[in-house]
Amino acid sequence: TGSKVEYDFIGTGFHVGGGYIVTNRHVLQPWTEDDLVKNMIRDYNGRARVSRLVIYFPGYPQPFPLKVRELGSREDVAVGTIDPATIPEGLPSLPLETDTQVATVGKTVVTMGYPSGPDRLLAMVDDEEAKSINARFGNSRQNLINFLAQSKKIVPLTTQGAITDLDTRRIVHDAKTAEGGSGAPLFGQSGKVIGVNFGVFTENTAANMAVPVSFALDLLKKAGWKSPEEMEKDKQEQATTAQANTNSAAAKQ
Repeated sequence: TGSKVEYDFIGTGFHVGGGYIVTNRHVLQPWTEDDLVKNMIRDYNGRARVSRLVIYFPGYPQPFPLKVRELGSREDVAVGTIDPATIPEGLPSLPLETDTQVATVGKTVVTMGYPSGPDRLLAMVDDEEAKSINARFGNSRQNLINFLAQSKKIVPLTTQGAITDLDTRRIVHDAKTAEGGSGAPLFGQSGKVIGVNFGVFTENTAANMAVPVSFALDLLKKAGWKSPEEMEKDKQEQATTAQANTNSAAAKQ
């Protein structure tokens, strides 16, 4: 019954084909992790909801509305979708690793995301331009990110490290990242995604954490996603069926 309070939250996600986006649960439901919002909900008996959820791809000026499809119940992973009809031609999708034995301690990993959000993006331009942009859009992160997208300044940060520890539910690594990098893909040496970053520890850079991609694969299947191999198999079956129908029609003539 009180006044509405709005906050902007920024995270990272990645496209795996067909308009399906993988990220963290706490990126799509930030009130589950943000202490300020959690305390506000507790102190004022408030309720939280997403008022607007959009994503931006590098090189594309327009935002894409994102729909929440599946949320991990235990692991900090989630799946959303954008309208397949709006997917730009040539938009890449990241391959997912299905071999759980690939991730081992000492192996090289690479992560790619948006740590520190628009602050890092602004740090990549000269000081005068950054001051001008902040003066015009600094009061609204939404407007600021829209401007950065229009200017094609949304570029992910890529860092490299190594796996320092792991178990069935965690991949621990030392590739540098920061707040805003949650939901970023963690690539293994095969070039495929082996994990989804969810935990950033500023005091110990060797203890950044990712959820193994197998948990994301489970959610993707629940949401109706099909792997490239499954899509190719479906196309072949459709082509075979179409050819059989053509042959049948010719025989009847």
